[in-house]
Amino acid sequence: MPELPDVEIARRDLQRWLSGVRIAAARTTDRYISRGTSPAAFARDSAQQKVKQVSRRGKWLRIELEDGARIFSHLGMTGSWARVGAEDARQRWERARLTVVQRGVTSGVVYIDSRRFGRLILVREDIAEWRELGPDPLADGIDVARLGKELARRRRAIKDVLMDQSVLAGMGNILVTEALWHARIDPRSQAGALSKKELRAVGRELSKELERELRDKERERPTREGEGNFIIYGHAGEPCPRCGTTLSRMVLAGRGTVFCAGCQVRAEAQSSSIGPKSSPERTKNASP
Repeated sequence: MPELPDVEIARRDLQRWLSGVRIAAARTTDRYISRGTSPAAFARDSAQQKVKQVSRRGKWLRIELEDGARIFSHLGMTGSWARVGAEDARQRWERARLTVVQRGVTSGVVYIDSRRFGRLILVREDIAEWRELGPDPLADGIDVARLGKELARRRRAIKDVLMDQSVLAGMGNILVTEALWHARIDPRSQAGALSKKELRAVGRELSKELERELRDKERERPTREGEGNFIIYGHAGEPCPRCGTTLSRMVLAGRGTVFCAGCQVRAEAQSSSIGPKSSPERTKNASP
């Protein structure tokens, strides 16, 4: 599944391929992907438009056209953008194609999505999903003080809250799993029970994970998409690299979650109230 660094790389690619370029023709044959826009309308309203800018917030991409229209793109679980030759045949799982001319060279920019959870939305104003996103960790950084205020209001598990797009736009299962392990925080910890020191550790490790993943992708190395390339994600049942305890796996808020019950500390509020009077309790080796 694409994580925030994947979407940022997609933005950089689209900016390079499309910014300042006129779309000669557009095509989609998938009504499910082009939500709210018929394939005919998508083709008609995109064609002959010059692309002003490609931006990103969280996992959403926004392609701004010269007449004020904008194409919002979400990669879903298996979506990606690619550049192909003008005469290249339709790609496997291709859902949309923009034919562009840049410096006299015609090429295609195609959206590919095998499982069709992605979206292409052509509208004339920002969609609610874009407007309601929280701060973007790459564009805005992670404000630990603000994050602490957000977490203090919530009784849900810290992993669940960090993946809430209104709290931090774009944080996904893999990055949060890895960051919480580095920060030594049990993903089941109550969000509002973390100490200031633990909050700082979470913010620091989230930033490091984003930087590390983005750096790997920029270098075009074999990326960490394979489960074996992550420290704990995908390694349930194996020894923890830090303390040797067998890594546990559970489903938390509908997502598979790997953690170490030996060295990731679980924080829980002793009282049902959330605020300065509630003191956190730290437990280790709790059963998953």
